[in-house]
Amino acid sequence: MKKYILPAFCSLLLSLPSQAQKNGQAIPAPTAEYYMNHYQFDEAEELLNQDIKKLKRKRQPTDVEEGKLQEIARFRSMMRATERVTVIDSLVVDKNTFLNHIKLSPESGEISPYSTFFHRTDENGCTVYLSELGNKIYFAQPDENKYLRLFTSDLVGGQWTAPHKLDELDGDDAQNYPFMLSDGITLYYAAQGEESIGGYDIFVTRYDMDEKKFLYPENLGMPFNSPANDYMLAIDEFNQLGWFVSDRNQPENKVCIYIFIPNDIRKVYDANIYEEDELCRLALIHSIAETWGDKEAVAQARQRLQAALSAPKVVKKQKDFEFVIDNRNTYTLLNDFKSPEARNKMAAWQKNRIQLDKSRQQLQNLRDRYATGNDAQRQTLSQQILQLEAQCEKAEATLHAEAKTIRNLEIQSRKK
Repeated sequence: MKKYILPAFCSLLLSLPSQAQKNGQAIPAPTAEYYMNHYQFDEAEELLNQDIKKLKRKRQPTDVEEGKLQEIARFRSMMRATERVTVIDSLVVDKNTFLNHIKLSPESGEISPYSTFFHRTDENGCTVYLSELGNKIYFAQPDENKYLRLFTSDLVGGQWTAPHKLDELDGDDAQNYPFMLSDGITLYYAAQGEESIGGYDIFVTRYDMDEKKFLYPENLGMPFNSPANDYMLAIDEFNQLGWFVSDRNQPENKVCIYIFIPNDIRKVYDANIYEEDELCRLALIHSIAETWGDKEAVAQARQRLQAALSAPKVVKKQKDFEFVIDNRNTYTLLNDFKSPEARNKMAAWQKNRIQLDKSRQQLQNLRDRYATGNDAQRQTLSQQILQLEAQCEKAEATLHAEAKTIRNLEIQSRKK
């Protein structure tokens, strides 16, 4: 695998003069933003305090500069909680092809471009995560307000249900690059918003089984996030390898893919032991070799990486649904049925199941409108909700009875 270690720019910048000469022309001194982006907080604070003094003398507002001082305090706090992550390798690739270089085991699901999965034009670089069983997806697409948001959908009867927007994760300017762990609970994604320290930052949230929604997301912190754009994070639990993508210190339209060893529990560098400039290097991933503690673990992880890269691509069997016949047989295609009568009933069952999912989505939309409506609107909506709830309950009972009939017909056919 091609290796790429980021250039050691952090220590070089510490000795950068206030003015430099290039082709006989003076280059302006670094700005506060420049120092902030390279975690040189003392230098950034000094420039900002100078600017604040000048502005105050002129009786001009200092809100922007004081806001940046608060941002520096947040950066410092986050850097002092940098996770101890062992990065075993890195690779620089074109941004629009980075998904091709993330090699996951089949047990970890699949990631694909939105345009490839849905066969639609996509100008936003959206991605789709498909679960291991191939029956659930998480993806990004513009919502009704043209903002990129995360949606989910289930495969029922060979068709994807209407997209359900993860409204509980709203609040960011843009959301993209989802990845779900094999537990079906832990969701990683990238977002731009108030909680980001740069452009895109990587966030993590978990699904609350009781509340039936995702919890408030948390910023994953450093070294995964930086003042640059930090995109997808994916973890292959089968091979014990992690992948995350960033455009920090990269030319335009290039990204760096970092491959790391996932931690079972979060471990951080002790800020009482490491100097600030050392934490700066680790937070920026100044050199992947500096993250190596146990070199034997690095060697073993690289062996797993090589095996993953050389493993043949697994061609998954086509699957339209999952229908349990008995303890030994689960059907996924209509052609799996031996009984013609059971096969015909299954085709009708699929259509009815899709219709039920559409009704449930409509019911959820009505409930959402009820929650934000006035008294008059609620009075009208409550009647519609009760009627649709009754229809869904009746349809569910009918599907359950039909499934039992289909199962019995097929079992009898197999006995002949």
